[in-house]
Amino acid sequence: MAVRCNIEGALARVILEVPAKHNAISVAMWRQLRRTFEQLAQAVQVRCIVISGAGGHFCAGADIEEFPAVRHDVDSGRHYHLEVLGPAIEAIRTVPQPTVAAIEGYCIGGGLQIALACDLRIATTDAQLGAPVARIGFPFALPELKPLLALVGPGVAAELLIAGRLLSGAEAQVKGLVQLALPRDDWGAAVERTVQDMLAASPLALRQNKAQIRLLLEQGGVYSQAQLDSSFGFFTSEDYREGVAAFLQKRRPLFSGR
Repeated sequence: MAVRCNIEGALARVILEVPAKHNAISVAMWRQLRRTFEQLAQAVQVRCIVISGAGGHFCAGADIEEFPAVRHDVDSGRHYHLEVLGPAIEAIRTVPQPTVAAIEGYCIGGGLQIALACDLRIATTDAQLGAPVARIGFPFALPELKPLLALVGPGVAAELLIAGRLLSGAEAQVKGLVQLALPRDDWGAAVERTVQDMLAASPLALRQNKAQIRLLLEQGGVYSQAQLDSSFGFFTSEDYREGVAAFLQKRRPLFSGR
């Protein structure tokens, strides 16, 4: 199976698994990714999702060997981006649980798009991130450019797409493309610490934070009175009462996500 999902209690690990191709993504894998994340969105017991690649690489992008068959003219290209790739990225982006991209090795093209759809990106310092797609004759599609531009701005987007640079993990951290870059010996432990911090927090609060970040980005920082009123509904939750009680009693909280 090219996309594997292991659920370990409250943690889901999604692994891209085609190491012979540095986890290049086929049409079947894009569809599998979409199904996986749509299913995880309904898995109330899952509180955090980590996506990574097998064999020392995150993802080298779309499987270009398929392009003559699946992306060979305007109609097929439009279908590929809007009906295959796009819905998979959207399923990752909109899954309610917080997501972490654990990046090592290549994170290029479609792999970069997967990472951009995650909430947090933690890379090895020697990872290679970029999208030199112009070298093989095509630009980023508009819907796929939008999250890159929102995250790093036009300068870094131009560096990646026009200059075609591959950034090391260390450079990517400086430019805001990843939150954290560490040597390989420290990287895995940092990913796990991040996951454990998430699992120790209120899943209800994390989901609401994620949803509100997305809401404000999509609405240009503007929110309605109804959205404001809804945001305060958290104060009636079991998680809020448990969190305050645990702090006052100097014990670890036991959050239920309700």
